[in-house]
This record gives sequence, C-alpha cells and structure tokens, in this order.
Amino acid sequence: MKNKILAFFKAISPEAYHIEDAAYILGIKGADELETFMSQVKALAEAGLLVKRGGDYYKLTAPTSTATADKKQGNTVTGTYKSLRNGRGLVVDETGTHEVAIGPDDRNGAMHNDKVVAHIFRFGRVGEQRPEGRVEKIIEHVNTSIVGTYDRQRQFGFVTPDDERLGDDIYVALPDSLEARSGAKVLVEITAWPDAKGRQPEGKITQILGYTGDVGVDINCIMAAHKIPFAFPEPVLDEAKQVNFEVAVTGKRLDLRDVPMITIDGEDAKDLDDAVSCKQLANGYYQLGVHIADVSHYVRGNTAIDKEAYKRGTSVYLVDRVVPMLPTVLSNGICSLNAKEDRYAMSCIMEINHAGKVVDFTISPSVIRVDRRCSYPEIYKALEEEIIPDDLLPLMPMVHELHEVAKILITMREKSGAISFEFPEYKILLANDGTPLKIVRKDRTIAEKIIEACMLIANETVAKYLRDSGKPAIYRIHEQPSEEKLQALQTVVTYLGKPFHLAEGAVEPKDIQQFLDSLAGTDVEQIAQIMTLRSMQQARYSSVNVGHFGLASACYTHFTSPIRRYPDLIVHRLLKKRLHWPDGYSKYDDSEEYLATAADHCSLQEQVAVAAERDTNDLKKVQYMEPYVGEVFDGKISSITSFGMFVELDNGIDGLVHIATMDDDYYFFDEEHFLLVGRRTGRTYHLGEAVKVTLIKADKDKKQIDFLLGEIDAATLIQKSLRSRNRLSGSSQFSSNSSISGKDRKRKSSSSAGKQKSRKKSARDSFGKVAKKTKAKKQGKKGSKSKKKGSKKK
Repeated sequence: MKNKILAFFKAISPEAYHIEDAAYILGIKGADELETFMSQVKALAEAGLLVKRGGDYYKLTAPTSTATADKKQGNTVTGTYKSLRNGRGLVVDETGTHEVAIGPDDRNGAMHNDKVVAHIFRFGRVGEQRPEGRVEKIIEHVNTSIVGTYDRQRQFGFVTPDDERLGDDIYVALPDSLEARSGAKVLVEITAWPDAKGRQPEGKITQILGYTGDVGVDINCIMAAHKIPFAFPEPVLDEAKQVNFEVAVTGKRLDLRDVPMITIDGEDAKDLDDAVSCKQLANGYYQLGVHIADVSHYVRGNTAIDKEAYKRGTSVYLVDRVVPMLPTVLSNGICSLNAKEDRYAMSCIMEINHAGKVVDFTISPSVIRVDRRCSYPEIYKALEEEIIPDDLLPLMPMVHELHEVAKILITMREKSGAISFEFPEYKILLANDGTPLKIVRKDRTIAEKIIEACMLIANETVAKYLRDSGKPAIYRIHEQPSEEKLQALQTVVTYLGKPFHLAEGAVEPKDIQQFLDSLAGTDVEQIAQIMTLRSMQQARYSSVNVGHFGLASACYTHFTSPIRRYPDLIVHRLLKKRLHWPDGYSKYDDSEEYLATAADHCSLQEQVAVAAERDTNDLKKVQYMEPYVGEVFDGKISSITSFGMFVELDNGIDGLVHIATMDDDYYFFDEEHFLLVGRRTGRTYHLGEAVKVTLIKADKDKKQIDFLLGEIDAATLIQKSLRSRNRLSGSSQFSSNSSISGKDRKRKSSSSAGKQKSRKKSARDSFGKVAKKTKAKKQGKKGSKSKKKGSKKK
C-alpha cells in the first residue's frame, strides 16, 4: 500500500490533499483498510517521504537525492538539452536519471538534443521535482542540418524547422538560398549558432527537397531529417558497374545447382537473400539447407561500395520506397537469388533430429540455382487450402518436408521458452501519388513461420560455430529485462484481475512465455503483450556474446540477410576467414576493437532506420485519417501517460486523448497501476479498456492524431476546446529577447504571426469539419424522419 500512496502523492505533487479525500480517491474501503491507510500515511510522513500540512493535509516531499548528488559534484550537470514546446527545457544527465529545469531565457543558445553543461542556481525545494539552472556551456551542437519550410523575404529568408522543439527560425541570406521559393521544403546547414544575446541561428540551404503537392516530398523530408541518403555517390556506382556477373564453380565451392530449392518472400520483395531446401534422410532425420546470397564475394573490404554499405549499416524500408544498403545492380541483381539463375551463396546445411537439435552441419560457399520463386500467400494456400499452381506441384514434396521440419523447430523453441508475441501487422497501401488508400492487416501464417524457423536455426548454428572457433565475432544479443519494469508489469496485470508472480532471482524466458500463455484469449491479452514487450531490453549487435533472452538462445547472430544488413556481411567474411577461404579473407580485420565499433555503429543505424520507417508510417496514417475528422470510432486504451492516454482503433491507428480535454474531472496518472484517476470522482481509465472517441484532428506536420472521449458534436467540441485552453493557460510560450536585432525581431514576429495564423486555421478547420459532419448527420436523421412520416401518411 505504501507504493500506492506514494504514487498518488507523486502524481498530484506539489499539491497537498486531505488524508480522507486521498483515501476516497484511492478506493480505500472498510474501517480496517482505512485504519491501515491512515497509519501508512503517517509512517511515510515520519520517514520524511510525505509532509504534513495543517488540518490533516499531506503532500510529497521533494526527492533530495538528485540535489545532494549534484551538490557533491558541484553545481553543474553534464547532459543533453531537451527542448519542451512551451519554450522551456530540461538538461538530462548521461544516466537519464537526473533532470535540471531550464527557463526560456536560460538556454544560452542551446538547441534540442545539444550536449551541454548546466549550472544549477536553485535546488529543488519541498514539493518540487527538479532543480533549476541555466546552460553554461554547449559541448556539441547536434543539429548541424535541419529540415524545414523556407520563407523568402525581400532581402533575406528564413527556414522554420519542421521539428517544433528546435524553436528558432534559421536566417538564410539570399545568396545561400539556392533560389528557393517561399513554401519550399529544404535542408539547411547551420553556419552560425544561436547565443545568449538572442541571436538566432544562421544557415545555408544545401538541398531543396520539394514543394507542397510534389509526389513524395513528405517522405523526402523525413529521410533528410534522419540523414538517410537519397542516392549513392558516383564512385560507388562506378565501382558497381565493374562487378563481374559471371558465376562459375571454382575452388572448394559446393555445387548445389541440382538440389531442389525455393525462395519464399513477400510478393513485392526484390532483394531475395535466402533460399531453402529440405529432404528427409534414411535415418528419419531432416537435412535442412539455408542458402544465403554470397554478398562478400562482390563487396570486398575497404572498397567504395563497402565503405558506403558500412556507413548506411542497413537497408531502410519506408512506406513508399526502399533505400538499399547496396546499389540496386547488386541488391536486386547479381546478389539476389533470382529463380532459374546461377548464384554464389553461403550454405548452411544442417541435419536436424526429431527434437529439433542440429546433430551435424556443414557451412560452405556454394553455387546454387533456385528452382522457383514463391510468395507467402502462395505457400499458405498450397499447404492449408491445397490450391497449388502447376509449376509448384513438382516441388510440393520438398515444401511438405519444410513444413514438417519447421513444426519440429517451432516445438523445440516453445519448449526452450522462447517468447512469442502475436501482434498484428498493418500495411498501408498507397496510390501512385502517395495518397494512402487502405490499411490492411497482415497476419503471420504458416508460410512466414516456416521461413522464420529456418532462418533462426541457421543463425544459431553459425553463431555457435563462430563462438566455438575461439576467435572474435559479432553477435545479436538481447539482454535480460529490467526487474523494475517486470515488477510494474506484475502490478498492472494483477490490478486488472489477472494476478501472477514471477519467481525471485533471474527470470527465464519460459517464465515470461508461461505468463503470456496464461492470458491467451482474455481481455487483457494484448495489453499484457504490449507491456511485456516494453519491459524488454532492445536487441542489438555486440562483439561479446551474452545470449538472446527473447529467443531463449545461448548464442545467436545474424547471417541470413547480407544484402540488407551489414552485420550479416561481417559474419560472412568471418566465416570465410575461419574456413581459410582464399581471395584475401585471411587479411580481413577481425579484431575485437573493430568488431565492437562495427557492432555499435550498426546498432545505431538500425535505430535510425526503425525511427524513419515509423515516421513515414505515422505520416501516412495521419493522412489516411484526415477525411474522417468528426467521425466516431470504437477503440481500446493502448497506453497511459501523465499527459493523457492513447487509444488504438481496429485498423492499428492510435491517437491521443489529452488529459486537458478530459474535463469531467481533474485526472492524475497513477504510475504504479498505469491508470488515469479522477481526483474528485475516483473515475479510472485502465489499459485495454474499450472507449468511444471522436477524431478531432489529424496533423500532418506533427504526425499526430487527436481524439476526444465520447461522441462529440461541433458545439460541444468548441466548449471543450475553450475549457482545455483555460486549463493549459499556465504554459508559457517562447519569450522574445529585448536584445534581438531589428532584422531578427522582424523575422521572429513574422514567424510567430505565421505560426499563430497556422494554429488558428488548423483549429478552425477542425471545428469546421466536425460541424459539417454533425450537420450532415442531423440532415440525414431529419430526412429519415421525413420518410417515416411520409410512409405513415400512405
């Protein structure tokens, strides 16, 4: 109960609450429970965690550990400056645990994500969460290039960043504008940084990304913001043209061209990394072959192609395009395992027993010839519905054997305790001009599971081979989940009526999977899966093998996708070096230092790719929802935060119900149980709860969707908007500095006016759309009533 009490007072801090009111809101019932509650509150006050005010009012005591630690180290904190939309900011230290509040006039020219040193001038007092300070020194400016919208004036221009957190408009002299017109989406390179005197940043435009209405300009902006390249440098393309496309059986390569094999991929895939073969042996075991494109044959170390591939780290799969790691002449051409063509490959041929254990294996460069390209829907229909194309019939015996070995491998993984998340995936279908047409759900069928099982066992077999060689290697690791987050998961699920407890000590993957299995088919299944996933660490690359928790694997790597992942290419080169393959692989750098650096770099590039993919999907989801402003939807609460709750619709789209719009009460965030709780009524909203919402805004610029709870008409919407503005009126806006030059002031006032006009227009548009929808509904109802009256007259 102590944690529950502390969570409540933390949520309402710095306010004080009467002890009886707090008990009512927290749902304390019965004399015994109330007595326990009262004694716990008093005990917390005696321990110094709560402060008693007059008349049995209590409030949270501000944590002093941060201030004390900072005082011991001096009054400075080194960390990252995080800009908030109200003009203020935070400096978050390198551990992510300490924060210093920075006022609008104290940022000393720091921009969002800059590395800074902050001086603390006031430590947190009772009831306050953070010390206050000012930025003393900027160690590193991170935003060297910024995406934004250009506004050309008579004698100069300025760029308004797309990311509002960057705050300042960027001054651009006309000679540095590339003759861009007003309204152009541009990439601007910063040439002079803002300072404490109010000077705004200056820059020069390095690329015009497009104009409003241009096909793909919205995705171009996201690519530029994430520094994803638009094209390959000329030296890379020139080098790619020199690649020898001849494929011949030479040296120690295995000749597997007569072995029946297929590829199974998505219908729109162009870079085919992997082929599979399978047959049952005389002893009843299965011989599974996983044959991977031998990219290392064509991409040698320290060439222009290799350096660019390393820099990119991965292919990026955006909503409307693929940005490949390798030039397309390689990725979609000679490296791709196209059917009926000879290709160089790296083959991992495994003998697998009925328990799913690899009892023998061979890893070797090879020459293969894929018999047929198959798609996931095609294999699914062949196995489940017996709809088989004529040219697939001769290969069906092998497909059935693949199915059998996959079932064995899946069972083996389940017994080992591998964690399986069954989240639905959604694909956004676009028109030629980039307009989102439809969002379709993609379910994992047996076809996807067959390939997944084959790739997992091949990756694991290669990883163990490299580990047992005793030489440095690169691994795909997934560390144990956070104990704190697992405890939070148990608390929330128990509160929702599904109590469970993990054993003390080191948690094993099978413990997590057993918990998920116990909730299968219940109303909290999806929420439990989401929270479990959030409690997990992020998988990454490392030169140190610590195993893969999620797969319940002691040793794992990535071997199966060298066309689109650089770590896989590293693994192929390491294999050739361990196999004493000729052609210079003995000189390949396999030092611990190089592999550790490469692992960190590739992990970072993977995060960049995931963020860019997410942003493009979010953008198209917002565009898809634009015509539905004013419509009412059924959804479920998928996440709860201190500023509101996210509601997910049946089509996978989610949006925010901001806490300021929930005006039937003042709600606070019960972090321990992931609840929003009304302070007056005690009304709660919990994860997984079904709610009805009205779409009020789909903002393309911010890639945000906003809902209001319930079915809202236009008049109610306006009233709620006014009330929520009043509740948020305490938020400060960016303040102007009196020392700003006339030129800067003109730019700033022009920009502010433009932003204010844009905000007003956006609000009017939202109200207008809802009003039209409401009017149309009323007219529809009136029409239906008229029809009913007419029918009565007849």
